[in-house]
Amino acid sequence: MTDLTSQDYIEVSGTNDGTGQNKKLETLKVVDDDGNTVHREMVAMGGVVDLSNTTTTLLASGATYTGTFVRCPDGVSVSCKSVGVGGTLYFDFSNDGTNVDTFPVNGFTVSDGVHEYHNAKVNGRYFRARFVSDAGTQTAFRLYTYFGPYSNGNAPLNQSIGIDTDASIVRPTDFQDEVRRNLRSGVQGWNKFGYRLALSNGTESIIWPDSATAPTILTTASTFDIAYDGTAGGSTDGSGTTGATQLTFYYLDANGNQAVAAHNLGTDGTDTTSFTGLGINRCVVSASGSLNYNASDITITATTGGSFQASIPAEGSVTQQCIFHTGFIQTAVAEFLYFNIISSNKAKDIELKGYTFNRNVATRYEIFRASIDTSVQLHDTVRDPIKFPLTSSDVLYFTANASGGTGTCDVICRFSLNAYDNV
Repeated sequence: MTDLTSQDYIEVSGTNDGTGQNKKLETLKVVDDDGNTVHREMVAMGGVVDLSNTTTTLLASGATYTGTFVRCPDGVSVSCKSVGVGGTLYFDFSNDGTNVDTFPVNGFTVSDGVHEYHNAKVNGRYFRARFVSDAGTQTAFRLYTYFGPYSNGNAPLNQSIGIDTDASIVRPTDFQDEVRRNLRSGVQGWNKFGYRLALSNGTESIIWPDSATAPTILTTASTFDIAYDGTAGGSTDGSGTTGATQLTFYYLDANGNQAVAAHNLGTDGTDTTSFTGLGINRCVVSASGSLNYNASDITITATTGGSFQASIPAEGSVTQQCIFHTGFIQTAVAEFLYFNIISSNKAKDIELKGYTFNRNVATRYEIFRASIDTSVQLHDTVRDPIKFPLTSSDVLYFTANASGGTGTCDVICRFSLNAYDNV
């Protein structure tokens, strides 16, 4: 085949592609060894705005924008920003312009005021953009769709990396370090720790500071009652005291989403939160007087039914409970589990169990069992090589039961996991 020269290219400008935009087409002239000329249409360069899937019209609360199916020759890029309320961006594909396949299935989460940019390889199929607004008032909306070849974006050194980001990471990273430094959006790292003191023989008990043998898992959201020592004067807790003055809750809200809320303690030793929830993953003392910790035990129960939900032991400043509530639009992956037994009697056997309770099917599952013979060992560590998954709405917790010997023992537990948003 002969060499190509600049005269072997024919440019055709001003061609309308059906999207309302003019674009430039190039035809490559190829001459074979026999002198035959073959013409092959080349794909247009990128930057073509697809007006059939571009809009700046504001959406009503919870409304949906659906573009029009257009055949895309190569790749597509979508730029989306919603101000005032977030939403979910979907890529719809079709081979025939009628039957629809969606990617990703759960869409791309678009946070209020945060720009989202995503690419896809279409390869001649039909494409349309679709955006579902969250409830609320949208004050600005910009959704632009571009057709043409593209390259993946780069995530700069100082930018948080989302788990759905279309980008090549341009910094050396340790994923777990970045999760803990809040440089990975869409994933939360959790270290859970707790203990059960004075465990007696023959009673299987959840590992947290309460006398309950099993947790009461809420299936209907409730406010929370907070009990503390608010006695005037001395080392107490509450507004204007030397102890805890404010608590911050990390909890599942009424919709099953991870939420954070602060509560300022009153003065009478009995408060009720203004928010409702399904379960508490952690509660911490977020402000205190001169003691720098809570002076008394702080106990948190569900207003409806009065069941124990969490507690902060005196001087601990944070809950000590081995239970985790997975969000309704989350999955989680647990890798590390640790137990330690404190007992003066080395003739005890401690049976340890792990359970998940799934709110979707209202069923409890035993997912772990182990035994520690205190005459041989006092601790055990488990690292699962493929890690342990928690599905949507799973509640994970651990129990202990003692046998043999006399007296009681203390059981300490710790586990860690990553909770991922389903984006």
